[in-house]
Amino acid sequence: MARRFFIEKDIKVGEEIEITGEEAKHIMVLRHNIGEKILINDKICEIKNISKQGIEVEAIEEEKKIGIPSVNITLFQALLKSDKLEFVIQKAVELGVCKIKPFISKNVIVKLNDSDKIKKIDRWNKISKEASKQCGRSDIVLVENIISFNAMLEELQGYDLVLIAYENEVQSLKEVIQKNINAKNIAIIIGAEGGFEKDEVLEILKQENAKSVSLGSRILRAETASLNLISILMYEFDGGTSNFAHNMIK
Repeated sequence: MARRFFIEKDIKVGEEIEITGEEAKHIMVLRHNIGEKILINDKICEIKNISKQGIEVEAIEEEKKIGIPSVNITLFQALLKSDKLEFVIQKAVELGVCKIKPFISKNVIVKLNDSDKIKKIDRWNKISKEASKQCGRSDIVLVENIISFNAMLEELQGYDLVLIAYENEVQSLKEVIQKNINAKNIAIIIGAEGGFEKDEVLEILKQENAKSVSLGSRILRAETASLNLISILMYEFDGGTSNFAHNMIK
């Protein structure tokens, strides 16, 4: 399988382009040669020339899209301490989410100034890009700018289903999935290490199609809750349902 590289420019079949920067360095480090085929975004490209200035390639055909889920899942994730959010981003991309939107809730401990936010977003998108490469996705999952809790509420419009994982909820995820099995555009909301305040949950539940769900009797870490919920939803909505899966969901 040809190696994949990502650039910001959209490429058309038949177009010749020059790749520079980090991706060009990566191609050189991997010792690719003239005439070899590589994947650039969603195009199969042939290397035409290699120089110190960059890599010249020609897009020769469309690649069959792979690794892109049939269900659109957006992860709204409250900021987490240390490198926990980096881990969530990496694994969420591998599991199949389509967008990641970090936000700030009352229990977020992390404090970032504007400069720090820009650096974090840049790093998170690099992690997302590398995760797409690693798992073979032909798309890039965008990690969007950090937003406030109120801004997050405004972005919940238009989803078929909005799920918030809440430790004090008794309604099971299984029950909600069974009632919304035809949903195609799903938002999931996960809090910070301290979870959500009750008034925050009530504000979220004012949104159309928003449901609070329990992830079981065990209290999960924030990063575990994110990946647990994504895994279950991808199995149910992207990979089909089964009695086994329903029995596993608490």
